[in-house]
Amino acid sequence: MASSDDINWREVKALSFDIYGTLVDWESGIYSTACTSALGPHLPSREKTLARLDEHDRAVQREHPTMLQRDVIAEGLRRYASELDVVKDGKLTQAEVDNTAKQYGAAIGTYPAFEDTVQAIQSLGKRFELIPLSNVDKQSFSQTLAGPLKGCHFDAIYTAEDIGSYKPDLRNFHYLLEHMKQDLGVEKGELVHVAQSLLHDHGPAKEMGLTSVWVDRGGRIGGEDLGGQERFGWKLKVRTLGELVGIVKEAFGKE
Repeated sequence: MASSDDINWREVKALSFDIYGTLVDWESGIYSTACTSALGPHLPSREKTLARLDEHDRAVQREHPTMLQRDVIAEGLRRYASELDVVKDGKLTQAEVDNTAKQYGAAIGTYPAFEDTVQAIQSLGKRFELIPLSNVDKQSFSQTLAGPLKGCHFDAIYTAEDIGSYKPDLRNFHYLLEHMKQDLGVEKGELVHVAQSLLHDHGPAKEMGLTSVWVDRGGRIGGEDLGGQERFGWKLKVRTLGELVGIVKEAFGKE
């Protein structure tokens, strides 16, 4: 499934990362926040809730590519509440829905990191420049860095807020390549993109001719293997960042 032979790690200078879904448990974060809100008692199953929220969030991103991600997911939840008819049926008032959506959107920075994340990022940072390419807004990302990702260092951070569009838009990846060269002196062939979402990351990475590693977290959003390696082009598949660290160490040998 995973082999150090697939990528020449000694030629790699930088790793770019999707953060929410790859380093941070996005699905648990949004579902837990939604469930503990006023809308919680009216939600269906976890799988259906995640699927519908994802659909609404992507629609909002397409319609409003410069809207901040915390506002995007707030609007996504608001639209889902409308779909569930909670106001129409008298279960919640519109004011309650709006307040819930605002609190839900503001909670991104509290979403938990996966257990292996901090140690893995610290290890990988000893060998490579580390560059987040995230759809999440700068304020929410800063909260994550101060909380769940405390102890992680990144050499440059590029967000949808900086770029004015959301992955999978290729503009985000053009921005990554242009700015990492300017900021860090890293060329396209010296980069490996590491991400969970096939839809948001590996599809566009393939179009851009980037080498990528699929961290298959087994999630519902953007991670389903719809066509596999041939469609999405990842060169290496791992289940955890810890597994990736082991492969990198093997490639360099004991030093």
